Amino acid sequence: MVSLKANSNLLINNHTSVEVASTLSGYSMQYIRRLLRLDRLSGLKIGQVWLVEIDSLNDYLDHALKSVDQRFSPK
Repeated sequence: MVSLKANSNLLINNHTSVEVASTLSGYSMQYIRRLLRLDRLSGLKIGQVWLVEIDSLNDYLDHALKSVDQRFSPK
């Protein structure tokens, strides 16, 4: 589970950058962007920059870790 403090400058309205989401989850930035484009993660796209919804990332990580097929779990 990803945890960020509410007063952290890495958190904007329960969203964080792809770079921070990548660091916290263990997935590459390209994979995070792909999940956003495929609507497997919720987020916002502002221009060319994606912001990942923290709750969506937590749900995806929980599902990936509980999955029998561990090929897509965080490294």
